[in-house]
Amino acid sequence: MRQESVAQAELGQWHFVLGFIGLALCAGLGIGIAKIVTSLYAVQLAANEFEMGLIAAVQSLGILLIGLPIGLLVQRHGPKTMFVLGSFLAAVVYVTVPFYPSVWYLILCTFFVGLCMPMRFVSLNTVYMQHLKSIGAARAGWFRGTHMMGFFLVGPLLAVSLVSGAGFSGAFWWIAVLFLLPIVFAPLAFGSNSTEISQAQQNEAFSFAVIAKQLVLLKQDQALRRTSLIEMASNAVMAYYGFFIIVIAIKDFGLSETIAASLVTLQGAVFVVALFTTGTLLARWGIKRFYQTGFACVAVASVALGIPKVPALLWMGAVILGLGLAMLHIVNFTMFANVGERLGMAKVSGLTAMAGPAGALLGSMVGGWLGHYWGLQSMFLISAVLFGGLIGFAQQLTQVFTAQPVEIEMYSEIEGQ
Repeated sequence: MRQESVAQAELGQWHFVLGFIGLALCAGLGIGIAKIVTSLYAVQLAANEFEMGLIAAVQSLGILLIGLPIGLLVQRHGPKTMFVLGSFLAAVVYVTVPFYPSVWYLILCTFFVGLCMPMRFVSLNTVYMQHLKSIGAARAGWFRGTHMMGFFLVGPLLAVSLVSGAGFSGAFWWIAVLFLLPIVFAPLAFGSNSTEISQAQQNEAFSFAVIAKQLVLLKQDQALRRTSLIEMASNAVMAYYGFFIIVIAIKDFGLSETIAASLVTLQGAVFVVALFTTGTLLARWGIKRFYQTGFACVAVASVALGIPKVPALLWMGAVILGLGLAMLHIVNFTMFANVGERLGMAKVSGLTAMAGPAGALLGSMVGGWLGHYWGLQSMFLISAVLFGGLIGFAQQLTQVFTAQPVEIEMYSEIEGQ
């Protein structure tokens, strides 16, 4: 009898994992294709550097604005309902993009999509954290890796094919379909169980004052504050590269759209592989050395990407950047998990969800604005100076917080970046 119950539990876990893998692949594909198609569409609309920066930034702005409040709706209506609603609304927005071929209309639609994204990834994170102990960290990594493969690897390549075969109007229709397709996997992935909280917890959750108090932790805890700043900086570079490297490759180097998109694919491939292979080095090297290596990789990659008229350096920079950013993701989220052990994961998780979009917003808007005057490629040289300076700052990080890494929480923060 006991063996039967164990077998049923394992079968249920496999159903959950497989459902989440299917959902994650579709979700990652939709986001990855939409990102590249939006960039190419902006180029066709003759958007200038500042307008492209806004396109890259407004989605992060939408996520940043309602990332914390959307958690209230997830707790009240359930993650499945909010995920389905967010997917449907985003699909509707993407269908309407080709109706009015204007740069500013594209900016507006991208902002509306940003408002829908938290409904999806906050719901995913909620259910993922509920099942983390039962499915194990290794299986949870399958879900994250699948999502990243759809977002970084398969999505960019399919985006160019869709534009070539169906045009921009057809491509945005396919994007809408890919945003609706995860709804099919939602019953299997989310199941029938909703988040169980008491009435007292619901009343507390709907108090925005309670959520706002989480921001005070940034002032009170030095480790949380410094790790959040590093996370913002790394996401700023990632967002800037993901959007503007295509524009740089096409306009400054004369590369085709397919080759330009493959730069994003290459960086994403290295990023995904490094996420699952370099984590073991953290226990061997320690936080200081791991941080310094990550900072050095991003700095070297930024120098390579910032040197003009040498196309080969773009490929080298893509590889090194993917490695460095993955290492920083691993150590940052390990630090966040350790801070959560002291302050409470519930309090810290909302802040960690804000760090990524805030950095992406900063990198896209400020990078696009400065790139309009100084050149888009030269912005990578500023990144090189910043991360080169952070190599020495790693010593202060280890002095502020030296607890042992907590590895199991690492992957829960990657979703939604």
